Amino acid sequence: MKRNHLFTLSLLATLMMASCEVEFSPNAEWKNIPVVYCILDQDDDTSWVRLERCYLSSDGAFTHGRDADSINYPEGAVSVAILAYENGALKDSLPFQYTLRPRDTGTFASEPQPLYYCFTRNRLKFNYQYILKVRNGDGSLLLSTDPVRLISNPENELLFTNPDNMRNRFAFYSSEAQGSPAENCAICWRTLENARSYQPMVRFYYQVHSETRHVDLFCRKVNVKSTNTTSCTTYYQRRVFLDDLKEKLKSDTASHKKYIPRVDIYLTSCTEDINAYMNSVDMGNHVTDGDYQLYTNVHGGLGIFGARRTHLYRSMDADTSLVDKKGLFWFLINELGME
Repeated sequence: MKRNHLFTLSLLATLMMASCEVEFSPNAEWKNIPVVYCILDQDDDTSWVRLERCYLSSDGAFTHGRDADSINYPEGAVSVAILAYENGALKDSLPFQYTLRPRDTGTFASEPQPLYYCFTRNRLKFNYQYILKVRNGDGSLLLSTDPVRLISNPENELLFTNPDNMRNRFAFYSSEAQGSPAENCAICWRTLENARSYQPMVRFYYQVHSETRHVDLFCRKVNVKSTNTTSCTTYYQRRVFLDDLKEKLKSDTASHKKYIPRVDIYLTSCTEDINAYMNSVDMGNHVTDGDYQLYTNVHGGLGIFGARRTHLYRSMDADTSLVDKKGLFWFLINELGME
């Protein structure tokens, strides 16, 4: 764990009142501190590593932040590799290649961004442990990470909806007496080994003339606290779904939209390392004073190395009921003006 220090106004006042005869510099001698980001997904064709460095400067962050040489390692200065182990034995070595990617303009350096890549399709194995290592040009170790395991493959049916009489159908229902207004769609899934956080998403399809378009609607995120948990459920409230859909469709100004009775439900998941890192970043965004802990599993630097899955999904038929104020189709026609 690394600690970020946020200096308070009281500290600044103390420094200003110090004797002029005492020399004080808030900047330590320059030190090479690497920052690395890498997320493995066995469904991706290519794995990427972002590597840069942080620094202290008497001229201020904005001055050196505009200089790409201050934050980027030159080509050939370091070597990047991911090593795969099984029961302590080295099973595979994945060397990464240097490349440049365009970068948006802004306050900081906008020169092409250095990245490192490796074609990893069908090379990442669930039973292996992976460690990211970066070495200097002379072969000495610059940084390494904690071991990371991949997220398991789904067994049998991954995604489904409840209750059983609506299984594998995107529809809203109520647990109350039959005939009561529809309320929720329950989206359920079987947990995946090594996955700690899940983000379900509904991809809603519609047509404008002969062109098929879609919008993505995110459900409530679910964190799994126990490894003994075998299944999870999140509820998409009917009213919330319609409000989300209205908001998403605002950007499409086409006057005639045709409802397609089908949705895809995607399930994104990540390991505990990424979940802890994202939680610490979110906490830091709300801190105005004092200290907070920024999670890292990198030794010799900062950053995060973890695993996720983003390609798991299931297509489902969507409700086409026209029953007054019950079916999804009724709402789409009467509230969103769809055909």
